[in-house]
Amino acid sequence: MARVRYVVHGRGRGHATRARAVIAHLRDLGHQVAVAGGRDALPVLGEADGDDVEEAPSLTPDMGVFRTLGGVVTRVSAERLALTRDATEIVVSDGDMPSVLAARLMGCPSIAIGHGIVFSHGRPPAGISADLWRREARKARVASWGSTRQVAVNFVPVEAAKETVTVARPEVRSELRRSEPDGTVLAYFRDDNGEDVLRALVSAGERPLLFSDVPCAVDGVEVRPRDPRAFTAALSCARAVISSAGSQLISECVHLGVPQFALYDRSDAEQALNVEMLRAAGLGDGASFAEVVAADLEGFLQATDQGRPEPAPWDAPSAAQAVAQLIDSLLA
Repeated sequence: MARVRYVVHGRGRGHATRARAVIAHLRDLGHQVAVAGGRDALPVLGEADGDDVEEAPSLTPDMGVFRTLGGVVTRVSAERLALTRDATEIVVSDGDMPSVLAARLMGCPSIAIGHGIVFSHGRPPAGISADLWRREARKARVASWGSTRQVAVNFVPVEAAKETVTVARPEVRSELRRSEPDGTVLAYFRDDNGEDVLRALVSAGERPLLFSDVPCAVDGVEVRPRDPRAFTAALSCARAVISSAGSQLISECVHLGVPQFALYDRSDAEQALNVEMLRAAGLGDGASFAEVVAADLEGFLQATDQGRPEPAPWDAPSAAQAVAQLIDSLLA
């Protein structure tokens, strides 16, 4: 069995949520997996019983050029030491560029996994903005540059553009089970930027349930701290979800059949493309934070009782299956 170093990007919790399922699968197969993660990933990864998670500070868009370059040098150096210390045989990176660079410098095979790889190593589905896709591809290509193999995870089918790519279905947590909807409108905003949306929901007569660690100034909103178990329970029985357009939460809503209105900042090409793919597949709705109006949300919520289309069958491995298969082939 292989000695694996699994490094997870730490902006938002979607990377870590997927990584937990993949790591558990690899361990079930007998692999030794050392885990490292960035800021938001640490509390999610640390929930696994007995897991000792190493901190690996992530490179984020707000760092600027000089801090980013300094961060790359520092992290690559630290990753090379970790690979030597643990006699690592293969690196798996979920959105973490320094670990891939370190693996390449050390002659160690690496697998880059993530939703962003859909853009850098996949072909856009019909009707999706080609300009936005190219823009996001440039950014996503940096995070996986130098990787030996790539796993592109997406909630709707895409076509691989390179022979090194495996397109995979999202890894959905085993504890997610659809329950009878209880009328809850569940809200989650990665960057805590949804106050205007929450006000619109309250004005429409809703009492949204918001998961956030930041106090909410909007009266009529029930706020709970970000806790994965509590969020899972609320998601399973939600009437609808109003949220940021992160791929992991979209994947979970699609899996459960929970209607979702997904929102994005106009500067975030990845989340804008997520909304385009969600709408094109007829599996949800969405808009930019700057353009959404109360009538959009009211119309969406009124339509939630009419049901929604089921996702089309898709014959592809899960993310965990794809990573395990690649480890076997790379180390054979």
